[in-house]
Amino acid sequence: MTPETLKSHANRLAGASMAEILAEKGRDAALQFSAAGLELDARRQRIDGAAWQDLLGLARALDAQARIAGLAAGDIVNTTEGRPALHTACRDSSQLADRGLAKRLTEARDRTRQFCAGLEAPDVLDGHPVKRIVNIGIGGSDLGPRMVYDALKAYRRKGMDARFVSNLDPADLDDALEGAEPETTLVLVVSKSFTTQETLMNAKAARAWLAAKLGEAGADARFAAATAAPEKAQAFGLDASRIFPFEDGVGGRYSLWSPAGLSLEAAFGPEVYDRLLAGAAAMDTHALTTPIENNMAIAKGLIDVWNRTFRNRPARCVTAYSSRMERLPAYLQQLEMESLGKSVQADGSASPAEYPASGALIWGGRGSDFQHSVFQWLHQGQDEVPVDFIGLADAEFTKDERARALNANLAAQGAALTRGKVGEGELAPHTAIAGGRASSTIIMDGLTPETLGALISLHEHKVFVESLVYGINPFDQYGVELGKQLARAILSGDTDVLDAPALDIAKRLGV
Repeated sequence: MTPETLKSHANRLAGASMAEILAEKGRDAALQFSAAGLELDARRQRIDGAAWQDLLGLARALDAQARIAGLAAGDIVNTTEGRPALHTACRDSSQLADRGLAKRLTEARDRTRQFCAGLEAPDVLDGHPVKRIVNIGIGGSDLGPRMVYDALKAYRRKGMDARFVSNLDPADLDDALEGAEPETTLVLVVSKSFTTQETLMNAKAARAWLAAKLGEAGADARFAAATAAPEKAQAFGLDASRIFPFEDGVGGRYSLWSPAGLSLEAAFGPEVYDRLLAGAAAMDTHALTTPIENNMAIAKGLIDVWNRTFRNRPARCVTAYSSRMERLPAYLQQLEMESLGKSVQADGSASPAEYPASGALIWGGRGSDFQHSVFQWLHQGQDEVPVDFIGLADAEFTKDERARALNANLAAQGAALTRGKVGEGELAPHTAIAGGRASSTIIMDGLTPETLGALISLHEHKVFVESLVYGINPFDQYGVELGKQLARAILSGDTDVLDAPALDIAKRLGV
């Protein structure tokens, strides 16, 4: 299927009536998907049957499902760094061709399970229980675990609280330690390289806080780490028995399934963490085995390519109608924008003209708060931004009239974006709403470890599908390095590589 054909579909449908598109016979069944406790309803996308069939043809031409199978088997999909991507193997290593690698992943999981099972003991910290877990990390070592912890707070162990520290602003660590007692605090340092400036500086400050009250030995007993560089964690001063290594093939933004998710397993317990992994694995199985025309993960990737590349919509809004999923958009920003924010293909060549885009800008927040802020812009602004609505279909949840009203608003907002409104009277130009704006709805059976795991896995797979279309490597992130290098230059006094504004700004900020 050629890009020119898909672009012609997009041009043909640009001015079509959404009412006519929605009424097309057979279209409803083609654009609804179900898997692993999730439903995806894409009927409000500006896609008709012919366009959809050609998008499916694109997935077949790219051999998308076989490529997903290759990822799960441990193929070298991160070509610039010569590595596999092991996030699916962390939740189920049975597909891996390298059985030695599979064994190492299983052993790593056994070690974290044993450690976290022991944290419920009332005297685990030199005679004290764990009451406060402080996760120190940044990027994938923070965004994923923080999002999952907030979403699944209802499942946390009794008497345990987790806080997350990522920012170099001293207030971030101060807030995480507020109200904590050193005796009952466990600090978890998560860094793949164990060289990340923000993480190590915060870890040193947390250690000083513990040592001031408990001494060096007391501080040592309250530190653990997850890293792909265990020797560096030992050099930092951590005991080898409390260092949990993970593989180089576990990318940061995909790492919550590995020992990098230690704070989640500690806060929830191994059983709940196992359920999170099982939900993700169920979506993996769906992506691997379900025919393309019914495959939710492939469909989601194709829809987002359709809007970004063929309809030229550079952004997507994600709004979850669940207060505890407020951090989902921030997590998806890293997953999608760090993976797909590339300008060259995997072989180093320029992106071809037929695929001029590579991933969308992701932004969002929680409904119904967004309805009282940005939805004005979504409904009447000059730019169309496709929206992903996410809601909970949970009988217990909807016993509360507030939850029913929340879900009614979700359904209504999608309809309003599509339907629009004819202006009336003297204020007709001001009250008219164009409509015809695209959205999808993801419905979760409830907010459980299983459904949240499936939702995250769905987005991981759809990012991979997008990368196949764009021909890019979604597993490296060289674009984040230059700013870090220049920051180190400023701190070291190496001013030759800096321009005058940078030096002036640094001086004004007290550097």
